[in-house]
Amino acid sequence: MVVFTCNNCGDSLQKPKVAKHYQFQCRNPVFVTCVDCLKDFRDQEYVAHTKCVSENERYGGKDYVPTKNSNKGERKQQAWLNIVQNVLNNSKHLTVSERNILSSISKYDNIPRKKPKFMNFIRSMTSNRANMSVVESVWDIMENAFKEATADVNDDIQKLEKQNVIVEENQNNSNIFKENDNAEDLTEKKNSKKSKKRLLETDENENNHQSDKRSKNNVINTVTENNITEDSVSKFSWKNVILDTVAIKGKISLKKLRKKVVAQYLADFPDATLEKATSKFEKKLIKVSGILIDDDKVKLL
Repeated sequence: MVVFTCNNCGDSLQKPKVAKHYQFQCRNPVFVTCVDCLKDFRDQEYVAHTKCVSENERYGGKDYVPTKNSNKGERKQQAWLNIVQNVLNNSKHLTVSERNILSSISKYDNIPRKKPKFMNFIRSMTSNRANMSVVESVWDIMENAFKEATADVNDDIQKLEKQNVIVEENQNNSNIFKENDNAEDLTEKKNSKKSKKRLLETDENENNHQSDKRSKNNVINTVTENNITEDSVSKFSWKNVILDTVAIKGKISLKKLRKKVVAQYLADFPDATLEKATSKFEKKLIKVSGILIDDDKVKLL
């Protein structure tokens, strides 16, 4: 419960007792100070002060970070107290009796959230002098206002979730378009692989040792022979495509090699799934001779 200090007499006052203190003791224009946040409140300003910092927040230092579920009950209670203020400020069809009850309980921060306890709370507060039919009406108004506020929060959460889904779908579509573009690029490279092989052989002749040149020329010859034999049996040769891709690049990362070869496979077989194509690649890669995989890099032997 919020506690104040009277700046006229120094008395410590719980929130419900401030009004009587003004009326019967310190009648002069005075103000009270919250003992937790040390904020001053003049006249009736204290009524809206329903929540203050916790002890952990006040004494925890500037680096204090509350846990996810800390003060969970306090947050629920604060939401309930806010309903009282919202109804008082925004409801235009309250009777005088209903407004008087709401105004009285707004001074308390321990208003029960369950109907039976709420009814007992009003009886105790008014010494059984309250009209319980009016109290029932006040409860219904507060309960309906709380349900509407909760529904608005849930709607906001659902809208946010839908926005996240749309963003994820757009990202997935973007990835699909990128894969299709990569597949088209690989198709063009495949059509011009013979000329690129010649350029690659020329560069290798200038920069590499004679032994490496003979080895790579033998692999390229093997790839060409395999193309003649395997293409007649199958539309897609994993071995040939892997060797062609490595031969074009000279040295390529395993991740990039997988992406390029799988993309070319999906371009030839659009009904296949990405998972199936990736699984086939891993199996075929192990069986391919003439390449060396070192520290996630792939190159010709």
